[in-house]
Amino acid sequence: MSARPRVAFLTGQSDPGRGALSPVQAAALAMLAERSDGIDFEPHQFPWHGVAGAWRPVPLLRASLANGRQYLGARRGVLHGVSSAQCDAARGRLLSAPRTLLLVGSCGLALLDALIAPFDDTDRARLRVVAYGAVAPHWPRGIDGAQLRGDRDRIAAWLGPTDGPTPQRIAAGHMDYLDGEPSRNAVVAAARARLDWLRAA
Repeated sequence: MSARPRVAFLTGQSDPGRGALSPVQAAALAMLAERSDGIDFEPHQFPWHGVAGAWRPVPLLRASLANGRQYLGARRGVLHGVSSAQCDAARGRLLSAPRTLLLVGSCGLALLDALIAPFDDTDRARLRVVAYGAVAPHWPRGIDGAQLRGDRDRIAAWLGPTDGPTPQRIAAGHMDYLDGEPSRNAVVAAARARLDWLRAA
């Protein structure tokens, strides 16, 4: 594993067991990777290890049920659908890089909170988050970052954290932060604003 700073996606698993980024996630990562020498870009979705299979579209109901189950589990500190070995490997991957910027969508913020529960303040200081449409009972302790919330995103408005960074309002619904060009550009811009922090590692 590389010891360079890293950017990675951490969102709910709409299609558990498959680790490929969606086309819109891959496009956002490619935009970030332009002129970003010295930074690694994780080509897989969380848990980043031990998952296989190409991306495929998932029916909305199935995706919603999978994400809802993961969210409820994460609130209890359980990463549903992720084995103990995968959790250990994911934590090790975060700690293997000097710094990691996480692009966190929807219930990914709750998953992150459960994943890094064993981390101390020094470990947490190596992470930053750009959260879009965040759904979580609270913002993870000791984690700096930015929060973007769509003006049509009722799910994040109801279930998003009330602490943490003040949400930046953008034009988006819960399912389309990376689909539309203006909202995708806003997410990418928030991430770009933290690349100097990554490089400073």
